[in-house]
Amino acid sequence: MKDYFAFRQELNEAKVSVAKLKPGLKVNVIHTGRSAQNYGVSGQNVYGGRVQVLGLGVVPSGKPAEKRHVLAKDYKDLQQKYKHIWDTDDIKYGNFWNAQNRMKVFMSAIADESKGKKVPYGHTSWIWQIIEGPNKGKIHYCFISSDDRWEVVFLNKSTDFTLET
Repeated sequence: MKDYFAFRQELNEAKVSVAKLKPGLKVNVIHTGRSAQNYGVSGQNVYGGRVQVLGLGVVPSGKPAEKRHVLAKDYKDLQQKYKHIWDTDDIKYGNFWNAQNRMKVFMSAIADESKGKKVPYGHTSWIWQIIEGPNKGKIHYCFISSDDRWEVVFLNKSTDFTLET
């Protein structure tokens, strides 16, 4: 039987949706899904500690994430900053498989407008800084994969994840 303090600790830990991420939020990133089971890391913390969310942005393919890759605080802020792109018929009313697919197309349209200079071509990502554990201080990210799912990089591969406060 659990005592009061163990039960209270479980209540304090809650899952957070990727849609609810905001800058400054501190969360644990936990491996889940089929690929995590195949690699033997299911249920483990990805970075060995908590991360602090910096914002939404584009990380160039094959390059490490940096703070300068952050474009906006969240998706609504991105829509306001690039309202002229968001309000086009192709983005706002186009046919997409799901919300992640629309987000990827929106980010590529932003990169097309800047011709890849100010906003690079790459992965649509939530960028965060690791604040605990052996990788403390490093900048990392989760991205929308080719399957239109949010994934986090693990070694040379990627896995699904859950976020917990």
